[in-house]
Amino acid sequence: MMNSDFKPILRQVDAIPGTIEGKPFLFLRDPVGFVDEVLPIPQEVVFLLSYMDGNHDLRDLQALATQRFGQIVPFEEVVKFVQTLDEKGFLWSPTFEKLKEKVYEAWFALPARPMAHANISYPLNPEEAKAFLEELLKLEPVEGVKLPRILIAPHIDLRVGAKCYASSYKRFRLPPGSRVIILGVGHYLDYPFSVLTKDMHTPFGLLRFDRGGYFYLANSKKLELFPNHIVHRREHSIEFQALFLRYLGGDSIVSLPILVGSHHLLEAGGELTDRFVEGLADLIDDTTYIVLGIDFCHLGLRYGDPFSAGDEIAGLAMRFDKRVIELAFQGETQALKEELIKNEPLKCCGSGCLYLLAKLIATLKAKATGEIYKQEALPFGEGSIVTVASAGASI
Repeated sequence: MMNSDFKPILRQVDAIPGTIEGKPFLFLRDPVGFVDEVLPIPQEVVFLLSYMDGNHDLRDLQALATQRFGQIVPFEEVVKFVQTLDEKGFLWSPTFEKLKEKVYEAWFALPARPMAHANISYPLNPEEAKAFLEELLKLEPVEGVKLPRILIAPHIDLRVGAKCYASSYKRFRLPPGSRVIILGVGHYLDYPFSVLTKDMHTPFGLLRFDRGGYFYLANSKKLELFPNHIVHRREHSIEFQALFLRYLGGDSIVSLPILVGSHHLLEAGGELTDRFVEGLADLIDDTTYIVLGIDFCHLGLRYGDPFSAGDEIAGLAMRFDKRVIELAFQGETQALKEELIKNEPLKCCGSGCLYLLAKLIATLKAKATGEIYKQEALPFGEGSIVTVASAGASI
């Protein structure tokens, strides 16, 4: 049994409301991917989770539960609840550290990153996946366009953002032998960036990892790239781009997949970030393309705002999106940073990728000739919206 002075600390988790046989539950899910199981928590004890902050021991939790229910809650019941969370890997503890070691061992042994969202967000079967993408791409007819060197596409659920995905990828027909640098949002990334050093499975075969580009950055530029960070295991922002890229580019293209943290993390990275950008700039040639898998503003009740997001706030958000895309394409790093800081309440999750792109274009001493193809404010939860955009640029 746990000691009474144990002070549980809940890991960062997704908490999804739902029901089991008509009774309300909160389903805990590990967004990083160390834990595969989703754990249901009865609604009546959910309040205890907020006290699992390292400041309350098991006796404190017992007292809180007794106060809430108006009758003595046996200590053993509290221990049982906390032990379940611990055994399942939802607490920071020695139990979790052992579980983490096993997950890392399994991850390192994999020759390629498995699909995390197949048969959930898109079909696993190759023929069904092909039909799925072909139907999606039909949503936006595009004629007579030049292939952009830089592409912005969403990473929201494929069906929800279908028109913007179509608007982006209908324009993207990669020449054989191309390299694609993919910048995806690292929603749970603790580092400024993290390179995925594996091929990626897709329904159409492997999207091969750009080993040459990676070894140049790691060996010639001597950069710390945080390879094999487990946060890649479940992250969808790159996986959704890989699906389109492998379908459109076939087996001759290679990718350099990079998860990017917030613009705050990048700036805090200082020289590390600058040297990384310089290394990426060295890789840019006539066969290299850049894809940003990003969403923009997250507004409304679902995202902690005290208001429902309507047309007026959606219009404001999309004007902001347009402005930051333009600044990124122009390599206006300082102006972009100021715009992002001034508008933090808009919760632009693609801020880091845009900031990295702006620094890259500035380092190349280039000005990208860009165009926004499509913008949308998509309903995503009651009283809530996510803004997305399709855009491209040449350099």
